Amino acid sequence: MAIVIEEEKSKSNIMGILGLIVFFAVIAGAIYYVFFAAPESVVITPPANLSVITPLSKITLHPEDVTNSQLFQSLKQYVPSSAAPSSSAIGRANPFVAPQ
Repeated sequence: MAIVIEEEKSKSNIMGILGLIVFFAVIAGAIYYVFFAAPESVVITPPANLSVITPLSKITLHPEDVTNSQLFQSLKQYVPSSAAPSSSAIGRANPFVAPQ
């Protein structure tokens, strides 16, 4: 007859606790860097020919000046509105039904 002697298992699993602490530390660090840390600035030098297009940023456009101008009013529509399909002619009522 064999006598089996077992060691008493400790109630606190130190490796499990350390693993949980490391896990939560990694999660907390990820949350900090994603939501709270300020990103580093990247310095981008503009191209040399950028000064050519800077006057474009100073242009102001007023759409009402364009639509109320005599030149715009003199334009004619060469495509008759009847050539445009009506809303009932576009597509099928049920696109999932096979055509017959």
